[in-house]
Amino acid sequence: MMPKQEKPPQELAPPIKRPGNQPFVVDDKDRQQVERMVGFGITQEQIAKIMGIAESTLKKYFADELENGVSRVNSAVAQNLFSIATSREQGSVAAAIFWMKTRGRWRETNHLVHSGDDKEPPIKIDANLKGLSDAELDQMQNLLGKAAGKKE
Repeated sequence: MMPKQEKPPQELAPPIKRPGNQPFVVDDKDRQQVERMVGFGITQEQIAKIMGIAESTLKKYFADELENGVSRVNSAVAQNLFSIATSREQGSVAAAIFWMKTRGRWRETNHLVHSGDDKEPPIKIDANLKGLSDAELDQMQNLLGKAAGKKE
């Protein structure tokens, strides 16, 4: 009598039933695809349709990818951007500026504070005035003057 052969342990998740009882085996490619779609902002409903499975099946078998996909994709993009920003290649200046604006709290806005009179609290306006012409800046100053009760 021959000894019974043991099956090797299965590394993949158990098969998932698709519509029409077609088995679907979750593999690393599927996990990566779901994770990326989550990171790109695609809804769970849309991901389930793309994968050809029910939304409940998606949640059951891809819970980790659904929960952590955005963070993992953002991390990969941040690593790539950091590499570009710190390299000496062309385009690294724009990447460095983008990095500093999003992560280093750099801003391209002017802060205009109009103190008004002593009875009213100051008015704070965040605005990028760089693209305005002199005529537009004069018009804005006149409007702010009117709002403060000053005559032209």
